[in-house]
Amino acid sequence: MVMDEESPDATILNETLQKVAKGASIVFVGSVIGIIVAFVARVLIARNYTPEEYGIFSLGFVILSICTIIGTLGLQDGTARQIAYYTGKKDERKINGIISYSLLLGLVAGGILFLLLFFSSSLISEKFFHLPSLSYTLKIFSFAIPFFILLYIFTAIFRGFGSVKEKVIFMDFLRNLLFLLFLLCILWFTPSFKWVVLSFSASIILTLALLLIYIIIKNPPIFSKISIKKVNHSTGKELLLFSLPLLFVSILYLIMNWTDTLMLGYYKTAKVVGLYNAALPLGPFISVALSSMLFVYMPIVSELHAKNQIYEMKRSYVVLTKWLSAVTFPLAMIFALFPYTVLNFLFGHKYILAGTALQILAFGFFINNLMGPNGATLTAMGKTKFLMKVTFAAACINVVLNALLIPKYGINGAAFATVTALILINIIRSIKLYSISKIHPLERNILKPLILCGLIFFTIYIVTKKFLIITFWMLPIIFIIFLVLYGISLLITKSFDKEDIEMLTAIENKTGINLSLIRRAIKRFE
Repeated sequence: MVMDEESPDATILNETLQKVAKGASIVFVGSVIGIIVAFVARVLIARNYTPEEYGIFSLGFVILSICTIIGTLGLQDGTARQIAYYTGKKDERKINGIISYSLLLGLVAGGILFLLLFFSSSLISEKFFHLPSLSYTLKIFSFAIPFFILLYIFTAIFRGFGSVKEKVIFMDFLRNLLFLLFLLCILWFTPSFKWVVLSFSASIILTLALLLIYIIIKNPPIFSKISIKKVNHSTGKELLLFSLPLLFVSILYLIMNWTDTLMLGYYKTAKVVGLYNAALPLGPFISVALSSMLFVYMPIVSELHAKNQIYEMKRSYVVLTKWLSAVTFPLAMIFALFPYTVLNFLFGHKYILAGTALQILAFGFFINNLMGPNGATLTAMGKTKFLMKVTFAAACINVVLNALLIPKYGINGAAFATVTALILINIIRSIKLYSISKIHPLERNILKPLILCGLIFFTIYIVTKKFLIITFWMLPIIFIIFLVLYGISLLITKSFDKEDIEMLTAIENKTGINLSLIRRAIKRFE
């Protein structure tokens, strides 16, 4: 039920949605640009080096990502949540302690993991993957671990205070841009694969250096008074105990995301890993809207939970999930209906074997969006131990399914295993969230336009397949058509709420884009 007047609850809800819309629009644009830049770099590697070398780079990146997430100790979410929570409680001493300990813990963990990966790189490469050439990549990537961890923690601190531009500038854009620039120089002067590996680590190290320079020059108030000597050491223990379950959630989530790549490397060859990693990087284009929204949403909803404002949490959840579906469904359908065209253009003809895997992954990533920010909401409610348990169960299922399906079905089996685990974890988290708060995403205003558009999109696909040969230049046009049709479906099915207009107003104010025509159209169909 949508309130008709500006009661205190409605005011808080509108403020929450506008905060999320403003912050998420910045993060979304930055994330899209960052993903595109990173994707261009991957395409350049895939096109200028062999599938085996691209597979080695992908395996190295997976192992670096796992080590980095382990090293953050769950602080990338725990720090942001605790800062936002104690901001709601107006406890500055706690906030000071959280910042100090998060940086100290991240630095220590980063140093330990650097040493572990550096000295075990040969063992991992030869005994597990049977790829001695992977050892060099792991050694070079190991140097980047402490710097990558501190990048995550610094952006988490800014995130806890509601500042998103640091994440966009440094983590999303600058890091990927530096790697792309380094890569272009390498391809121009000395196309050696070893220099590609070196440049990737260098881009992370240089990004952290630039972030520290930014902090020194700007001297933000949040860093000006921090000192480990001025805080109660119980704050560090509290932060660690809250964050460790999130660490296990992050590790298990990484297992779900990367088990397919690692087990393909174990059961198959580096070439097969390379083929699969033509389809896999396209997934973030579908999930970028969700990840952008979560970065802003979680600290804000933590403040709402601290003030026991459950109604506002519920309505925010539903409205934001509707927007996620509207933004991502057309793109997911492009990947699902025209996968071979996409892969052939981006990576070349030799990668179209990953077409079916891309279709499976597109379906799974969209379902993940459709279920809404269930994990972030449970984190805000402090249900980190539950999240750890359910993610562990899903990760185990993912490993078992990969072990059963990869030997027989290869990359398609890997994609199916990952999507199955992803859908399972969303179902369980959504059931738990509903049981404790009655929050759920499956309302009529979300499902009606999805069903209508699904039928329309499939009809268009049948017609175009029968009468046209789809080439890549047609896909942007088809995407725009899909996006417009989804908007029309929202109007026809009368699926807009009052809060949607508030969201549009917030985006309009932040971006300067005139959306008055859309707002008038929505009001006509109310």
